[in-house]
Amino acid sequence: MKYDLPYPDVSQRKRVPQWHLHRGCVVAFRMVGDGRTGIIVMEDSQMMMVAVNMYKDEGYQWVMDSLPGEQEVELYEVNEAERLWGYKYFLSEFGYEIPSRGVHPLFDFVDHECPNERQRYTDKEEFCQDFLLHVPKLFAPTEWAGIKQAVWVRICQSLGLQYNRYRTEYYCFLIGVLMIAEREKTEYTRNRLLRKMQWNWRHLSWMYGMVLGRLIGTEYKNFTALVRQTGQGSRKAYLHLYLPLVENNIDKICHYNPDKPQKLRDAISIMRRQEALEEQKTDLDELYKILFPNHFVLAMSAERPAATIAELKQEMEEKEMKIVELESALETSIKKFNVRYEELLHNFEALALESVSFDEIEKGLCNLSRGMAEAVLGQLSITLSGNNKFMVQLPRLHQAIKDNDKSSTEIHNHFEAGSTAQVFNGPTTGEFKK
Repeated sequence: MKYDLPYPDVSQRKRVPQWHLHRGCVVAFRMVGDGRTGIIVMEDSQMMMVAVNMYKDEGYQWVMDSLPGEQEVELYEVNEAERLWGYKYFLSEFGYEIPSRGVHPLFDFVDHECPNERQRYTDKEEFCQDFLLHVPKLFAPTEWAGIKQAVWVRICQSLGLQYNRYRTEYYCFLIGVLMIAEREKTEYTRNRLLRKMQWNWRHLSWMYGMVLGRLIGTEYKNFTALVRQTGQGSRKAYLHLYLPLVENNIDKICHYNPDKPQKLRDAISIMRRQEALEEQKTDLDELYKILFPNHFVLAMSAERPAATIAELKQEMEEKEMKIVELESALETSIKKFNVRYEELLHNFEALALESVSFDEIEKGLCNLSRGMAEAVLGQLSITLSGNNKFMVQLPRLHQAIKDNDKSSTEIHNHFEAGSTAQVFNGPTTGEFKK
């Protein structure tokens, strides 16, 4: 593989100690004797897979040799372009080791380079994740969709008896890388989200496990214990994201794991109550929408609690303000109602005392709602209890109110008109008529 980059200027770069080296590590070097610089891709902590420009002619690639001692060579960090070249070389050489299998080199990388047991899990995690983060640069964009589909098939095929939680975790990490790369067109945004995924993988790995129904990124033996743990520490701030994933995959989880369905549902119920009480962070929502699009709508649905306690408090304050406004408006309306009722009652009494005909009294009452008309007539019967003519007509007026039973909307319209005089259309003087 041709080296097509400038030889590194290491004058301002940080030194790398030899004990820090591992298989796949890419470093720059400077020869102590003549100051020649170049690139090394490590086969392991002591052996070089390739060294560019270390020996013989300029640009010569020296393969499979021991790393010179610290007295002969100084090691330095590489820049991004140099690291990418080293990863491409590593992947190409790795893919040719077993060509007869016809396996995509990325799959061989995950299967053989990434940790597949707990003992190796923590030692190589950073390197393997960093390597997979570079996949969008290692392969053309036209290849991304095909690789993603092949990885997903491989994941589904590995969920049975041969399931390995550590290997599957790296396939999920690779799926996430490809989904972000396909979604984000600008390199800056893509790189930002990829690094954010890496920094928050402790959350996202559990979420992938919930989708698959298999434990990932944890040493727990069942999902019930894992669900209970989501309410602890920093995880409880993302319950609104965990919940839709585990709630919608209970059957799948119980199919693959020894969890008892009722115990799992009880743990989820506790998880749901905690979500309503704990402040929820939104900084992973953007990533979640890309990685779990089918569950994002559920996570963001109106039925879920407010994203943060601050939002919840704001909602409560807005509701309280609305209640105060409504109470104030109601109090004002009651005062206006009482004033107008007193005016209305006074007018009826005055009109009755002035001997308005009973037809006019009846007409005025029938322009009111039934409740208001009965209240006015009741008060009139008390005020005019000594008026025999009025008392004789009282049953007639009661019946007229019942027959005319107006809606409350009409009395509101009459009140809004602002004048009780509009209730009447006839004369205001004259003798009582039978």
